[in-house]
Amino acid sequence: MLRVTQLISSLFLLSILNTSHGETLPVESYDEVAVNTFWNDLYSQGGYSLYCGYRFDPAAHLTEGRLFVIEQVYPVSWMLKHMSCNSRRECRLDKKSRFTRMEADMHNLYPAWQDTDISRRNTLFGMIEGEDWRYDKCDFERHLGITEPRPIARGNIARSIFYMHTEYGVPVDKKMLAVLKTWNREDPPSKQEILRNNIIEELQGNRNKFIDNPVLAEQISSRWLAND
Repeated sequence: MLRVTQLISSLFLLSILNTSHGETLPVESYDEVAVNTFWNDLYSQGGYSLYCGYRFDPAAHLTEGRLFVIEQVYPVSWMLKHMSCNSRRECRLDKKSRFTRMEADMHNLYPAWQDTDISRRNTLFGMIEGEDWRYDKCDFERHLGITEPRPIARGNIARSIFYMHTEYGVPVDKKMLAVLKTWNREDPPSKQEILRNNIIEELQGNRNKFIDNPVLAEQISSRWLAND
């Protein structure tokens, strides 16, 4: 009996030692995150869409008839290409694969007005000459395969892509690197972005280090990136 008690105590102590603050929690699928965690926990108090800054809330009385969806800042199509998969279904066959975590990683997920999500598609981020807003009251521009978001969203986008690159080793277009670094410097983390990082840590178990320390982005070298 004594040996059993000692064994249980040892296992309990081992579990404590193996559980560190910020440890990544069990992987949820993208569908689980999309249906439950993202809207119900990460944005339980509502928020603002990434590209237009449109307000939404759980009661939906501030949406003004707009449909809000989940935007993958680093698009799934880029993930699939990196993983050499022809479809999400093919990559999802291994539920413990890197793709499963990538696809569902909330550091890469933002609420967006559906129209901008469709317009952005798989375009690169960059600067577009002049001002040609695609929608009224929304500083969102898209031209010749480039999307230029509103200034207040640029830092969030840059830090999300930096996170995906360093966390999963996914490639980033070379031409985008200098632009993203500039955005990261010009648009530092806001209180809302820091709060979002804190909530994601509670839900997912890890943080985006580029929000905690934006200067780290300067260490990313173009030789690590791919121009696909």
